[in-house]
Amino acid sequence: MEIDKAIRECDDRRLKTKYNNAIYVIKRALALYPVQEVALSFNGGKDSTVLLHLLRAGCFLHQAEEFNSGGDAADGGKTFPIRTIYFESPSAFPEINSFTYEAASIYDIQMDIIRLDFKSGLEALLKANPIRAIFLGVRIGDPTAVNI
Repeated sequence: MEIDKAIRECDDRRLKTKYNNAIYVIKRALALYPVQEVALSFNGGKDSTVLLHLLRAGCFLHQAEEFNSGGDAADGGKTFPIRTIYFESPSAFPEINSFTYEAASIYDIQMDIIRLDFKSGLEALLKANPIRAIFLGVRIGDPTAVNI
């Protein structure tokens, strides 16, 4: 996995620590919940895109550990296994929509598009699917995340 390799080869200890902490949380979630019960809310923003790549690495490493312990690695980590949801907004910049769809295509992500506000969309998603954990990329101090 290119992301994991790049981090392991870099000399920045602070970055490695943050990366390792993030990977630990991701692998822990995947150990606690079946992948069918985990989702990513992806919106094409910077924080969300960083999280997408961390999840790709975490899933790859989790699948590799499962395979090495006699489990099934499915397709060897080529397909992103986490349900990905995109709350498409009519007020979003066209470039954001384009980037989001392009990223889904590049990284082989099956994306569920929800055209409702966040709360209503989340309620509908949870009613229709057995989701127990959702990854959401939000930076510290983001004023829009105060009530999440």
